[in-house]
Amino acid sequence: MKNYRIERIDKNNITLDQFNQVCAVEQSCGNDGYTTEQLKEMFITGNKNDNFVCFDENKIVGIATFNPKSQRRNGSLYLVNLSVMPEYRRQAIGQNLILAGCEYYLSKGETKVMSTSVDKDNLPAIKLYNKVGLEIKEPVCELDEDDEQYILDAPLPKIQKTIRSLNKIKKTYNRRDFDHGKGYHFRR
Repeated sequence: MKNYRIERIDKNNITLDQFNQVCAVEQSCGNDGYTTEQLKEMFITGNKNDNFVCFDENKIVGIATFNPKSQRRNGSLYLVNLSVMPEYRRQAIGQNLILAGCEYYLSKGETKVMSTSVDKDNLPAIKLYNKVGLEIKEPVCELDEDDEQYILDAPLPKIQKTIRSLNKIKKTYNRRDFDHGKGYHFRR
């Protein structure tokens, strides 16, 4: 059984080694991923996103980026990116990264909808998103319209409850756990 740890990382506490690991995770996921420059904007120079990373000991094996001020889905909390190294998939890392984001924002008093977009041919991602409670929706604004992607969304409390039920999690984490380096721990 492995022990994993999820932490919130931003430009104030990310090391060069961690950034390089984030790039390695993204590159391991295929050709359609974010470039190093885009990741630099998401993790270092930009300030609109919240980033969560999953560690296997000191190795980053998964990342999730959320935009709390998105214009998508009429201002929803937008899951910009979710990437897990191929050899670490099917171990609930993606679910727990999404849960970490849900619990972080719920502890800040956010109750809005979480949304994301996914390529229509990315069946494993669609399955994961459906499993955690996200549902395919019709576009509601111009930013949502894309013939090659689905838009999915669900209320944060619904996603949180679904993932907690799937993983039999009892402890609730809050933003202080993430902001004070405690992180979020789970076993698989």
